[in-house]
Amino acid sequence: MIKRLDSRYESGQRGWRKYRAYCTTEAIIGGVTGTIHDPDTLFIGRYDRRGRLRYTGRTPLRAPQRRELARLLSPLRPAERIGAPVTHPWPQPLPANWSGQFDRPEPLRYVQVQPTVVAEIDVDTAFEHHRWRHRVRYLRPRLDLSVYDVPLLLDDNGR
Repeated sequence: MIKRLDSRYESGQRGWRKYRAYCTTEAIIGGVTGTIHDPDTLFIGRYDRRGRLRYTGRTPLRAPQRRELARLLSPLRPAERIGAPVTHPWPQPLPANWSGQFDRPEPLRYVQVQPTVVAEIDVDTAFEHHRWRHRVRYLRPRLDLSVYDVPLLLDDNGR
């Protein structure tokens, strides 16, 4: 927020300016809308301190990004134990309040993918309830990084 030191907020008046601070970071791709061969939107997350992959945001994709990621994403594999169910850390469908779809109150169906691909993303620093408040921008895959190289999910106080 930028304002004069002696100014006060006045409803309907312009005098204060709001700017968002952006940073580049990494996240793990855990799901997509569309298909695994033609993804529209990525659902991304980070591991928390307990080793759980937590949902942190979503990012739409442009056509070249969709083609690039289609070669990298893998369907969810069954668990190693015979007869064990296929498990994913996020529910299916994704609860509407998780995806930030305020105009769509129903849960959002998506394709769960093997959470092995790291994405470089551009985010603003507004973070609450373990999620980025605003839309995330996908930049590129980080094939040089493991999912364990991605920063851990911190709480809303930065701890």
